[in-house]
Amino acid sequence: MGTIAPALAPPPAPEQARKPRSAATMVTLVLRVAVSAGLIAWLLRRTDFQEVGRAFRSADLRLVGLAILLIPLGYLTSVCRWRLLLRSQGGEASLPFLLQSLLVGIFFNNLLPSTIGGDAVRAWDTARSGVHRATAVAVVVVDRFVGLLALMLFALIGLPLSGRILASHPTQRGLAGDLTLWVCAGAAGLGLAAAFLFLPSRRVPTLLSRLGSLLPGRFGSLPGKVASSLFAFQGKGSVLMRAFAWSLALQALVVINAWLLARALRVPLPLADFFLIVPLGLFLMMVPVSINGIGVREGSYAFFFRAFGLAASLGVAVAWLDYGIILLQALAGGAVYALLRARSKPAPGMARTREVAP
Repeated sequence: MGTIAPALAPPPAPEQARKPRSAATMVTLVLRVAVSAGLIAWLLRRTDFQEVGRAFRSADLRLVGLAILLIPLGYLTSVCRWRLLLRSQGGEASLPFLLQSLLVGIFFNNLLPSTIGGDAVRAWDTARSGVHRATAVAVVVVDRFVGLLALMLFALIGLPLSGRILASHPTQRGLAGDLTLWVCAGAAGLGLAAAFLFLPSRRVPTLLSRLGSLLPGRFGSLPGKVASSLFAFQGKGSVLMRAFAWSLALQALVVINAWLLARALRVPLPLADFFLIVPLGLFLMMVPVSINGIGVREGSYAFFFRAFGLAASLGVAVAWLDYGIILLQALAGGAVYALLRARSKPAPGMARTREVAP
């Protein structure tokens, strides 16, 4: 079992890791900025800012504080899941190490251009924990995937609430039907993906390895490497079930956090409704059409609040409060990153030792 040094070496600085951007990358970035700006502009034209202001002025700061207090518990849950998956692949890392890496990843995700994402930071540190780089990527991917499975389960649990939308607003019959269709289709897709990735099978890895013979030169070994990493968790049912349990706990905290923020702004929706609103909103924000989900977050809250018979401006207020707290977490992660960078600088007259991931 591999080990790591107690100190966390920071990921490469943005200026070191950034590669020249292709025209396609630049076009994608511009389009995502345009989508975010367009969604925000569209929402601003339809938002009653007086109502948003009243919501913030009447906010219950005790509930906001309680929501913030849940965040460290979410961090602990997340790193415990990450460590469990890492150990199943022969790696080892301390909880403080993984916590620092998680915070730095939040910083990269929210306050820096997307040339280095938070998952890339986590994969970098996972590789330093005693596993191969390809396995490190697999650990991060599976960590994300079991979180998606938990979100989808919550969406399925919240799906009967679409009937309440229909009962309260008969004009939303199409909405209720669409929600049922999309949630069931998403659940089926994730279920098939889970079976493909996790159930023991030699056929698919063998097929991918054989495909390598059709590729030229050094690319011939690529399918085999992808297969060995992608299917690293096949047959590890016990580990995956425990990781899924951690995911359920984490996503429950996310839902409760959003509900507390909404209650702090006097939104009269029960907690059960947020088991539909939050998972579907998070799935929408994962679609890479905007910058950090800006515009999509506000739009999803406004959409669901309006579907439940509330003012869309209340949804915008909750989204802005939520994003403000996320930015505070990103700033904390930036402080951790700056501290780690400062500690990694060599003393005057001493050469820096280059650290290579396993």
